[in-house]
Amino acid sequence: MLNKISVLYNKPEDISDVSDTDTRETAMELAQVLARTGYETETIGVDTESLDNIASISGDLVFNLIEWTGKNTPFGLKAIKLMENMGLPYTGSDVRGYKLSCDKQLMKREMKTAGIPTPQWKIIRKNSDADKDIIFPAIVKPLYEHCGAGITQQSVVCNEKELKKQTAMLLQEFRQPVLAEEYIKGRELHVTILEKNSRPWVLPPAEVTFKNQPGFLPILTFEGKWHEDSSDYAMSGMEMAVLGKTLETKIRSLGTECYKKLGGRDYPRLDIRIRNNRPYVLEINNNPGVDFHILSGMGVSARAAGFTYHTLLDHIIKNAYLRFQQKKLYGTIAG
Repeated sequence: MLNKISVLYNKPEDISDVSDTDTRETAMELAQVLARTGYETETIGVDTESLDNIASISGDLVFNLIEWTGKNTPFGLKAIKLMENMGLPYTGSDVRGYKLSCDKQLMKREMKTAGIPTPQWKIIRKNSDADKDIIFPAIVKPLYEHCGAGITQQSVVCNEKELKKQTAMLLQEFRQPVLAEEYIKGRELHVTILEKNSRPWVLPPAEVTFKNQPGFLPILTFEGKWHEDSSDYAMSGMEMAVLGKTLETKIRSLGTECYKKLGGRDYPRLDIRIRNNRPYVLEINNNPGVDFHILSGMGVSARAAGFTYHTLLDHIIKNAYLRFQQKKLYGTIAG
């Protein structure tokens, strides 16, 4: 019987950083919404030294909001392994899907193997490599981060000099390799994929909108995502994407393919750019933030599909629980 939900999240390391505290705030809100829906709930915050507390979870299902990336990726993987070993049903990706989302090189390789269209890319491990096989303009970002970390208005580079300058800064600040990929100038979509009847369900895509201003590049920077008082934040919005039938069919087919081949489970999000009516998958976020904000891609798409926040969370929970029940009965995970 599905009654008690344990909301698991990683505690913020830097309480002054809104992107770091967002997960905790989402966990508290999510638990409150679920309680109003009729579930018994508990919130469990863990840090890198208290992962073993997962063993004390007594809920019927874990809503997994852990978002460790970068140097802390192994802790996110360990949390999933602990739940697997305990036989605890949980939402979101398994170890493979989580790891793929945290490692852009692995992600891009998997896309190539699966034949999923993505911009041309290269990994730069030292600045002397920043002059080979790069298509300009290019966008550069840390290899193992998410939430827009390291992305600024200077991240799009148009020549070797700019590339080396930006790469050197990222290598020094983040102490990890850098992904340089072809910059796709065009529309940007956020595509949320749920699961229904053990099959991927691609929700109506949301589109990131950008104001047209000289000197401003239409990209989602870290400031633009998280700092409401920044000039970048004021330059973007989110709305339903209006697509022609041919492009809509392409997006739906691409979403289904990514879900099946890139470790998607329950509610992944694709970031897609459109150029000349051709979609390019920038990345898949297999465990994105789960919110219903009018400026979030998931919030816009879920509303368009007829969900309230209550029914969206209930759908995710029941779908995840069903998958684990099927695994228990038949030894395989459907979908």
